[in-house]
Amino acid sequence: MADAVVGERTGRESTLLSADDEAGSSTAPDRLVTARLRWTGLFGAGVLGLSALSPSFIPRTWWMTAFNLALCLTLGYGVGVLIAWLLRLFARRTGLVVQMRAGAVRHVRLGFGLLVLALLVDGVRRSILLQDDIARRIGATPFPVSDHLLGIAAGVAGFGLLVLLFRALRGLFRFVRRASQRFLPGLLSAVISLALVVWLVVFVSNDVFFAQFVEYASRKAAQVNAETPPGRVPPTESIRSGGPGSPETWDTLGRQGQAVVADGPRRARIEQVTREKAMDPIRVYAGKRGDRTLEQTADAVVAELERTKAFDRSVLVVMMPAGEGWIPEWHPSAVEYLTRGNSAIASMQYTYLPSALAYITDQDTAEKAARVLFDKVEAAVDRRPPGARPKLYIAGESLGAYGGQAVFADKSDLLRRVDGAMWTGTPRTSGLWRELTAQRRAGSPEVAPVIDGGRHIRFITERQNAVNDFYGRPLGQWRTPRIAFAQNPTDPIVWWSPDLLWREPDWLRERASTRVTSSMRWIPWVTFSQIASDMPRSVRVPGGEGHRYQEDLVPLWAGVLGQDPMADYGPIQRAMRADDRIF
Repeated sequence: MADAVVGERTGRESTLLSADDEAGSSTAPDRLVTARLRWTGLFGAGVLGLSALSPSFIPRTWWMTAFNLALCLTLGYGVGVLIAWLLRLFARRTGLVVQMRAGAVRHVRLGFGLLVLALLVDGVRRSILLQDDIARRIGATPFPVSDHLLGIAAGVAGFGLLVLLFRALRGLFRFVRRASQRFLPGLLSAVISLALVVWLVVFVSNDVFFAQFVEYASRKAAQVNAETPPGRVPPTESIRSGGPGSPETWDTLGRQGQAVVADGPRRARIEQVTREKAMDPIRVYAGKRGDRTLEQTADAVVAELERTKAFDRSVLVVMMPAGEGWIPEWHPSAVEYLTRGNSAIASMQYTYLPSALAYITDQDTAEKAARVLFDKVEAAVDRRPPGARPKLYIAGESLGAYGGQAVFADKSDLLRRVDGAMWTGTPRTSGLWRELTAQRRAGSPEVAPVIDGGRHIRFITERQNAVNDFYGRPLGQWRTPRIAFAQNPTDPIVWWSPDLLWREPDWLRERASTRVTSSMRWIPWVTFSQIASDMPRSVRVPGGEGHRYQEDLVPLWAGVLGQDPMADYGPIQRAMRADDRIF
């Protein structure tokens, strides 16, 4: 028995691990379903599945639970099987045999199974309690217990489907290997067979399924873009694109562009709310059209600025949209109320795709569009006499913030070229964001880093960070240009990044914010998938949490514009909230 394989049974003795845990190695189609699961794999699945029930930022719907659980169960099962294989390989090479009395292996497995089952039951109980706690922390309504249980059941079902898929791929690999062994050496046959199966998986998933999905989404997005949003009509003011005299006609603006120029306060509303004299604010926008390039679209925006005499206003904001050309109304409305309408908003559409899909498939276009638009507007401003120039600002949320920050080479370039900036929900992969965060003062947390003592740049998790650091210490005078990065501690768009797969991030290790549950832990892969699944629901939470930046944008914009960020802006906030289309 010097080279005995772990798993061989002899007489009244049995090895601890069995090579036959998965009932043979047949690849017949009926074995894909009937072959038993390996107990070592189930143990690994239980451990990682339990981790998948740990909390993250956002209360989970049933499908979020199912998504995380299915992936983690599958990965855990694979890890468990791999460890068992390595142990058997070690046993073969060393002649090691671990034996127990007859039936003991069954008892050990049963004991492990019961232990994992008990841990899973307790994990489900704790998960439900923690999900309710997260909901209370962010002011959301907890999901019913039935949703949690449905998610777990769906996750287990998803795990079963993924196991069947991987068994089918293993069967395909063995089939190709047997066929190739007739004319290729064993090792070369295995390598080529594996390469062919991997290539097939990549080709089918990327060039077939994903490509078809993107093509369908693009067609659907273009159709949606041609629809007018509910309740919007062309503006009657000539100082808005789509209005009288505008070459950017209403039907060319796209769905989101139409919302931008139709919404927002006019002079009468601003005077009613602020009780001060006001002007009608300017909004110009150019939609994406197949007959013009990004450069030509940006030229159209500048032409609209010239036509509406926007360069005569005191404030000009280049506002980069997210996917579809979307701009959250809290941004432009805040500027218009605070400047009493003495402002101009300039923007353009560069994609029909929703923000998430545009971020995955074409980040370069967002960056290029921002550079082209800002450079052209900046050049137009610079052509005016120094005393007759508007103050130039840049702003954006999510993909708009990502693209807008790509305009600038570094911090010095940013401070040299703008009078201020207001970015909300910046994706963590933004180069400028990462550069600044890495330069933060020692002792300041990653959720609210202090840069150069807060002289020009301030990261803001809540309103008080406009004047104090995260721990309440005064930052001193906020000098022009004023740059603000608003980022909620519970915003998965800000805190997700690929390196969550292999390293614990500073924001989680520091545990600075009480708005994030202290029960959240970094677990390789698990944290990565949890925060990724938080993203779709991060805009469906109360304002000030997740990826929703609302009331606090008024005082933050006030700070960026040179006003007091701690003053009372309640009347403006209530007026903006009263507009049903603010969302």
